[in-house]
Amino acid sequence: MSYYNGTLILLKEKKEPKSFILNFNENLKSIDVVLQKSDYEIIVFNDSRKEEEKEPIELDESMTDEDVIDLLCSWTGLGVLSYRHPDFKFELGIDYLSWDDKYIYGFKVSFADNDLVYKGYNKQRELISKISEFIDYEYIVGDINEDSQNYISMEESLDEIKEHILKNSFKIDSRNW
Repeated sequence: MSYYNGTLILLKEKKEPKSFILNFNENLKSIDVVLQKSDYEIIVFNDSRKEEEKEPIELDESMTDEDVIDLLCSWTGLGVLSYRHPDFKFELGIDYLSWDDKYIYGFKVSFADNDLVYKGYNKQRELISKISEFIDYEYIVGDINEDSQNYISMEESLDEIKEHILKNSFKIDSRNW
């Protein structure tokens, strides 16, 4: 089992989830970040803001990317999809985030710490930099998971998260680019 290290990317403006994720998914393919749809993959859904839960859904190889994105967007809280990139041994998780159960406001990209031991933060930073070219972002901050001194809970309000970002520095931080 591996622990994951997250990088939070907040968009400058909220977006309609399906069209944003479909377009973003196509852009990810151009840098060899590919959605995983094998028989052992699942979509893990975020709780809604009303704390409603949805059971994970198993994927299969016959599904198209659009099928998977449709399933993700069928839930107001959105959720996590798994991706692969050739520079990383383990999967990347992208957790698409909504703070109002209607729009997407950002996403968190998670890397396995084991990959970071061997590939280092430079590979993570390099991929995040490429991803940043596809979106109009407000903030990109990395190393925010529970074991970090700069932990950010996605349960906090968007305003609280932005305030936390402004008061701290991060291993990956778009304000320093």
